[in-house]
Amino acid sequence: MSRVRAANRIDHIADAATEVFIIHGYAAAKIAQIAERARVGPGTIYLYAAGKEALFDLAIRRAMEDPSVWTMSFPHPAPEPGAVADALWRCLQNASHFPQLWLATESPPPEDITAEVDGIIRELYRWLHRYRRAIKLVERCRGEWPDVSQVFYRRFLRGGVRRLADYLQRRTKDGALPARPDHLAAAHLIVESLIWMAVHREWSSDGAMIPSAIAEETALRMLVPAICSK
Repeated sequence: MSRVRAANRIDHIADAATEVFIIHGYAAAKIAQIAERARVGPGTIYLYAAGKEALFDLAIRRAMEDPSVWTMSFPHPAPEPGAVADALWRCLQNASHFPQLWLATESPPPEDITAEVDGIIRELYRWLHRYRRAIKLVERCRGEWPDVSQVFYRRFLRGGVRRLADYLQRRTKDGALPARPDHLAAAHLIVESLIWMAVHREWSSDGAMIPSAIAEETALRMLVPAICSK
């Protein structure tokens, strides 16, 4: 029998599952660890999720701010094969709003190229930071959930890197940005640098000590001049 969702309880459980999966990995994670982190009894977990697979599905959806979490019936069942990857793909499509990058790849060069680059890099950084827990979760558990990892890296991130490479190439042809040995390689370097600072820093013993605002401004002040300098 499905149960009515207690206010905020599923949020705490999904958040706890996310952190436990990130820290311990999917295979080593225990229901008891998730319950302890959520400050509920192990039996309470099963009122909301049928098991570890269901918890992983909830964790991904919650980290991606999927509104369907709010209308689910509980206990949430174990997902069908491929369902978690499909849900992640839908979430990514709904969350993929990069208006400054999209517009810049289709517009003539601006008078202030530095301001344009700053806006694009800041937009990318803030998106990565907003969904950092989902990104870290996908990476940490990719061994057990390869189809989920492929959705993020091959279907989503690869396309974003190529769009950034297209932008760099266009602005190089316009004469607004300097030529690079390879625009796709440059785009990969930019995105991976942003991912470390916006995502992985939080789970790094040294990086976690860097305040979020300083991390963002450091990334911008290091990358934007490097992209624009001739």
